[in-house]
Amino acid sequence: MKDIVSTPNRGVGHLTTIAYRDGIIAADSWATYDEGAGARKHTCVKLFRKQIAEGRKKFEVIIATAGESSPGLLFVDWYGTGEKPPIMLEQHGGDFSCLILTPYGLFEADMFCRPEQVLDPFYAVGSGAKCALAAMACGKSAIDAVRIAAKYDPYTGGRIVSMSLNNTKEAKGGRSKKSGSK
Repeated sequence: MKDIVSTPNRGVGHLTTIAYRDGIIAADSWATYDEGAGARKHTCVKLFRKQIAEGRKKFEVIIATAGESSPGLLFVDWYGTGEKPPIMLEQHGGDFSCLILTPYGLFEADMFCRPEQVLDPFYAVGSGAKCALAAMACGKSAIDAVRIAAKYDPYTGGRIVSMSLNNTKEAKGGRSKKSGSK
């Protein structure tokens, strides 16, 4: 894994869990900034629904962001515009990953702005990815996988939110509970 790069006074905003299975992307809603002496957390949005045009075709995509939030949001703003990638990403990169759910399948992209298709039936990224993948390997849904990851990954938590291309209404999975909480 490459070195985690932090931004001044913000710490490392690198920690989350995003899971995909059966056409559904699920995410926790915490942004965690690990500042060495402790972590700060706040609630944020990690799933974005966006209309894309390719030639005369228009379709909807869902983009999920994990990792450093600012570069990830630059990617969300850029994706589907038909323009060159943002110069900030070209020059400075960023430690982020975006899952993109399209009518053509699931794709993953990073600072190089070149989506690669994911052909696996389920997939996860972020600090809780291993827990989420294990849960889905045992038959759990994407929502349940993020909920399970939140029990074991200290950087995953808050409300679990999900989206699919077939449903324009967000499905909310409720709050996750950390181990030992009631």
